[in-house]
Order: sequence, then C-alpha cells, then structure tokens
Amino acid sequence: MYAYQNNILSIPAKLLYKDLELIAYTTYKVWCHRGKLVRTQFGLGKGNEAWVSFHEIKDEWVKNAIKAYLGDPKDVISINLLEGYIVPDRKAINFFASHVKPDGKGLSEDKQRVKATNAMILNAVATVFKERGVLVKKKKEAWQNVSESVNALNKNKWHYKLPSTARTLERKYNQYQKEGYCVFIHKGEGSDNARKVTSQIENLILALYCLPNKPYSASVHDMYLQFLGGAFEVFDIKTGEIFNKLDFYTDDGQPIEISESTVWNYIKAPHNELIIKKARNGAYSFSHKVRPHVNRTAPNYSMSKISLDDRDIMHTRLPDGGKVMAYYAFDDLSTALIGYAHSKQKDHQLYIDCIRNMFQFTTSKGLGVPMQMEVEHHLVKDFSEGLMKAGNLFPFVRWCNPTNSQEKYAENRIRAKKYGVEKDNNQNVGRHYSRLDSNQVNNQKIYDQYNDNYKHAKARYQHIVANEIQEIEAYNNQLHPNQKQYKGMTRMDVFLHHVNPDLPAINKSHLVKYIGNCTSTSIRRSQYVTVQHGKYQLPSPETMRLLAPNNYKVDAYYLPNNNTVSEVYIYQNGEYIATCKPVPTFNRANAEWTDVDVKGYQEATKYISQFDSMVKQNSADKIKKVGLVKNQPKTIEVDAVIVQTPDPIIDYDFTPDPLDIERQKQKAINDL
Repeated sequence: MYAYQNNILSIPAKLLYKDLELIAYTTYKVWCHRGKLVRTQFGLGKGNEAWVSFHEIKDEWVKNAIKAYLGDPKDVISINLLEGYIVPDRKAINFFASHVKPDGKGLSEDKQRVKATNAMILNAVATVFKERGVLVKKKKEAWQNVSESVNALNKNKWHYKLPSTARTLERKYNQYQKEGYCVFIHKGEGSDNARKVTSQIENLILALYCLPNKPYSASVHDMYLQFLGGAFEVFDIKTGEIFNKLDFYTDDGQPIEISESTVWNYIKAPHNELIIKKARNGAYSFSHKVRPHVNRTAPNYSMSKISLDDRDIMHTRLPDGGKVMAYYAFDDLSTALIGYAHSKQKDHQLYIDCIRNMFQFTTSKGLGVPMQMEVEHHLVKDFSEGLMKAGNLFPFVRWCNPTNSQEKYAENRIRAKKYGVEKDNNQNVGRHYSRLDSNQVNNQKIYDQYNDNYKHAKARYQHIVANEIQEIEAYNNQLHPNQKQYKGMTRMDVFLHHVNPDLPAINKSHLVKYIGNCTSTSIRRSQYVTVQHGKYQLPSPETMRLLAPNNYKVDAYYLPNNNTVSEVYIYQNGEYIATCKPVPTFNRANAEWTDVDVKGYQEATKYISQFDSMVKQNSADKIKKVGLVKNQPKTIEVDAVIVQTPDPIIDYDFTPDPLDIERQKQKAINDL
C-alpha cells in the first residue's frame, strides 16, 4: 500500500526484500547506504515499520514491479483539488521554530509542524479564492467546498489542526488574514494561567525548602498546607513583607492545594535545582559541583608560570598533636616542586621562606625571574603592593578567587604528591569522606572525657620535615605525567630542559630587599660592614662617595644559604649603595700559604692600594697648601673743622627737698 510519511509518498520497505522479494535484505541495506533508496521512516523499536520514498527509487524495474503489485499511485490515491495549491512556507516554519513561550520554552517539533501546516493550508485557500478555481465558482457553496477539501486532506501526509465546519473555518481564515501567524499561538500558552502552581506558589515552595534547617520535601509540603490553614505567617527577612495568603487561593476563595509529588517536581526542576544548591549548600560547594568552569592548557615552557599554595601535613602529627604546615611552589609545565617551606604556624614568614627557597634553587641553576606567579589571598594579600605587585619583581601576578581551590593549579599538584609518594611512604593518607575506598582513612577514636580525640602517627618536627624533603625529591624524580610528549623525562628533566628563553634577568639587589634578611650596621674603616659576625668588604673605596653626609649607618640585606652568607646588599635611606663580598683573608704564616692565601693577600692589598690612591688623588685635587697674611688697618687723614658751641646756661636757683636730705644722711650712716 501507498502512504504519506513526512509528506512524502512512501511504500513499506519490506515489500522490496520480503513480500515481493525483489532484492535481498543485505542489498536493501547497501542501497539505503548509497542513496539508491531514501528511508522516510526508520523501523527502530517494537511495532515500528520502515518506509522508503517511492519517487526516490532509482531503478525503474523496481518501480514497475511495485506498480504491478499495488497499482499506479495516481489511480490508488484520491486527488484533492486543494492539495495542489499547498506549497511550503519557509517564513511560517522559521516563525514557529523561533517562537519562545512566556515560560522561556520553545514549541515542540510536533506543534511547530502542525502550526506551519495550518498556515500553508490557509495560504492555499487564499490562492484558490484569488484564482477563482473550481472549489469557489459558486459563492454560496465556496466555503462548504473548501471545508470539505480541508477535511479530506490525508492526515498521514498533512499534519494539521483546523476547524472542521465551514463557518468556523471561514472565521479562522479571516482572522489569519488580519493577524498572520500569531493567530495559531494560544494567548495563554506557557503562562502562569495554564498551570495550577503559579509563580507565587513556586517561589514559596523554594523559599521554604531553602530554610537554614534544610527541610525535606515532605516537610515543605506540610508547611505549605499549614501556611494555607493559618498556622503561621511567612515573611521576607530582607524586606519584612508578609506573604499574602490571597495569592494562594482561587478566585472563588478555595485554597490551591498541591500534592507532595508536585512539591518534589518543582524542587527537582533543573533550573530550580541550580539556585537551591547554592542557597542550601553554600557558594563553595556550588562552585565546585555545579558552576561551569574553564578549561586551560599547559604552557609551552617551564618558569612561564609558578603556582603556589599551602597545605597541612595530616598523616603524621607533632608530639603535642599539632600539625606541620607546608608551602609549595609548582612549575606549571613540568609539575616540578621547585620551592618549599615548613613551619609550625601558617603565617607570612612561611610564604616568604617558600619564595626564598625557590630563588635559592633557580639561581643555583642560573635561571632568571619567573614570568608569572599564581597566588591566593590568604597569606599573600599583605604583599600585594610590594613583592607580589605585577611589575615590581614578577612581570605577571595572578590572584585566585577565595574559596575556589580548583582555580589554583598547585591544588592539583598537591593532590598528585599526596596520593603518590606520600601514600607510598606513609599510613592514613587520604580523607574519611573520599569516594575511592583506597583513599579513605579511619582514625581510631580515644574515648576520654573530651570524646573528640583520635589516634594519630606522631613524630618530631625535624623528622617530619626531613621525611617531607625526601618525598619532594622523589616526586621531582618521577616521570612526567605527559609521557607521550616528554617520553622518558622526569619532572625535573622537563623543568630544566624547557625553560622559557625570555625570562627576565634576576636583579639580586632588588630581590633581596623583598625576601632577604635585614640588619642595621655601619661602614667601618672605610672598608667593610659586619653582618652575622662576618665582615663584608665594599666593592671599592669610591663607594664612600654614595653615602649621605656624616652618616655611615646602612641597612644590610642578605640571603643565607645553608647558614652561610655569600654576599650582602647595603642600602641607605632606601637607596641601593653596593654589593659587598666577604673580606679577603690570608694566613699570617707565610710558610702555610696556599693559592687561596695568595689570592686573599692580593685582593686585600689591592683594596688598600686603591684606598691610598683615592685619598692621595683627592688630597691633591681638593687640599692645597696655603698660608695666611694678617691685614693691617689703613689710616685715613681728614681735615678737622672747629665748631663753635655756646656755653650752657646753668640755673643756680635750687632748693633741696628736706626729705631727700634726710635719706642721704641715713644712707651715709648705713654705709659706715
């Protein structure tokens, strides 16, 4: 039999290889694969039958055999006059495919197909009326004929849904002419009016489910019913607004009751479950389990990026039950651990010690400054304007977001070290909540008055640190994880043989100011400073010119390596002065001199010679022998001019005061 499948005239596939036995089943499959047969419906699943397009059959003898068995399609399938006017409408197909309902969802494929076919049929009706064809020659019977033709369309071929009566079809047609494709979109499709649970009810369900005590869904359903019954009020903590019960009642005053399964369905809706997990479990769990993440690739060179992070050594405790803290610096490409530090306290010094250890290692290999440092805010934020400010020492600094451990690459490397060399050498390495059984640890509880103590392996601090350093060396000597690219190379091999060629040169005098030890000292004998009971000589006597007037005090920075100081960097008032090396020495007994003593003697006398030469030259340039001649005052001759002045007129008419005479007498007596 013939039938339309997806608007294509088709025949059952089994006619070819079973009923008529025209071809073998294997040949049928080959023809389908090569395109000689086009399947319009697959026979997958129980009860489904495969169909192939009749007109797409390439071999005429096959078509003729089918016609002889089923008859000519033109004679078997009735012709509908309206069907000839139906043509595809791409605009209608695109309109319904891109339509979004108020709830954010699109139309299903079946609905898209039905609505687009409705539009194509009404377009055909418009064409018929325009051409005044046979269907509408008689005006009185026009819509009746059109309605009959629409109802007579093959449902298997045309998937549509239009009014079945002439009057309602005419009304729908006129509405379509005015409104277009929108006439097939139901006004309430996808809105709150189409569902029993409104947005207010949904919001209340989610709010109750996200209470701090994390209730079960059954408890939320029970609380919702109690709320409807007036057992308690619900209010918004942020705004203080009380939920209006009228929003949860129908227009006729009946409460909107929902089932427990409805509550569960709304809680478990994917779009709701996302916000529920963040509200109930916190941002940390949400970020690690639900929130999308980026995917990054490794750099091409070592020292391009160094990732740092801290951790607690959990498998072995100190005698007092405390933990040893560690800080690690990992190279991103090689995964090698190139810097570490240990302490009993997690403080700033732990971080600085790690940076110091890293530079001690890299400078011993003749390497420059890492291009980028990846750090966290926890211990490093206080260095954000100094050591860890991009451009001060490191060209790039990347600050990882707080509580986002998956962002730091060092977290990944700590895990690899922990479940690698540490697990091989220690017991109880893992977590009690680990999903992998081999990584679960079960600590034995101590039943005492505190009821919260557990048995742990314990050792002295020095023993734990020594064990850690051995494990770090073993970790670095393991094969690189990417053996496909770095076949046979260890982590340290990859680090040393793939160094970034564009590393900035290291300025030790600048570096030591951030990570070195500092002590105040003075320049003595115009030659040296004393640091850690050792003398360190100025590079030349001319360095004295750089000092401030009447100020021999300086700040000496140094980096101890194995408790020895090889050089000291002196600053005065925050400005770099010079780099000082140890004062050269030699044996007082010439009979015991070695090459080292000869070199020390030469360097010592060379500095003294430079000093003498400088003093002599400066004396010759600036200090001249001079004498002093005292100047005598000069005599100036001036012609005298005699000026006549009148004699003063004296008034002898004077009468002394009797009281004054008595005072004078008394004073004379007292003076005797």
